[in-house]
Amino acid sequence: MNVRIIKVGILALVTMFFATKSYAQDDVQFTLFPWATSYYNAGGIGEQNNTLCFTAFYGSKYTAWNDVYYNDSGVEQKDKTAPQDFMLNIESYLKKLHGSFGVSLVSDRIGYYQNIDVKLGYAYKLRIGGGHLGIGAQVALFNQAIDADKYRPLQEGDPTIDQLSESTMDLDFNLGVLYKSDQWYAGVGVTKLVSAFDKNQKFRISGDHGASRNPQLYIHGGYTWVIPANPNWELMPQAMVKTDFKKFQVDVLAMARYNGVFWGGLGYRFQDAVSVFFGARPFFNSSNVYLKGLDAGISYGFTTNVLGYRPNRGFGDIEVMIRYCFDIYKPEIFSGYGNTRYIYKNRY
Repeated sequence: MNVRIIKVGILALVTMFFATKSYAQDDVQFTLFPWATSYYNAGGIGEQNNTLCFTAFYGSKYTAWNDVYYNDSGVEQKDKTAPQDFMLNIESYLKKLHGSFGVSLVSDRIGYYQNIDVKLGYAYKLRIGGGHLGIGAQVALFNQAIDADKYRPLQEGDPTIDQLSESTMDLDFNLGVLYKSDQWYAGVGVTKLVSAFDKNQKFRISGDHGASRNPQLYIHGGYTWVIPANPNWELMPQAMVKTDFKKFQVDVLAMARYNGVFWGGLGYRFQDAVSVFFGARPFFNSSNVYLKGLDAGISYGFTTNVLGYRPNRGFGDIEVMIRYCFDIYKPEIFSGYGNTRYIYKNRY
């Protein structure tokens, strides 16, 4: 596979999404998005090479946000409807299959909706130049249900609203490519492919009245720069653009890491939040191979949109991330004589 083929593939993914229409249901947003790569880019499955990784996220958006409604007696009531999400991701490199498998479970509560997303994917790995390329695909099952006891429409008797209490389940597919070297990475991911073309709900497994699923396009990348005057410090800017071609969102992280252990910085989500985050890989320099792969972080986002200023407002976003990885293969050591065609053959 050469660079020209890679460019054509990326162009095809982007072009396909310009030809589609989008409505309603968006993916979960992560402030610490570099640790959730496989959620929005199937090519990022198993980006930690030769390892088995477990990653967990918990997020509370617009914390303390309250929805106001009136009961049957006309008394004002408040109900906490701030979005909350949880993700558990497991991914592993499998040498005999030249790639990585991953499975993720995402629970996302938005207002009165409870969404559950299960994804199973595979990414084929290639060594190209000084880095490696992941080409991945995922199959996803998406379940959505509404809490009918808390959902209180202003007007009763609308049959469309009444049917929203029905639980629905959809089948969907995601694609992505990710190139990563020691200094930089870049990727393109698309999610909800079936939703772009399944106008007759042929892929709906159960239910008839769920919210439509927006096709989503993600373009993301990052760079690692070691400060020459003090190599213990690394600057690691990260950025991601996401869109359904009706609206778009931009996330930027200004991140630094010290001695390979401590990391932190500032983040900005366009017209939504300014974030501060920090974390550590506490045993990164340890000789204990079973502890080296522990990584944990936390972020807090200060809401900058209208939800942060009106009555019953939200008090920002809280996100916690924990990852644990360990090597499942010993490093390969090449020695002796041989044909360079085989010595440098792709060994994924």
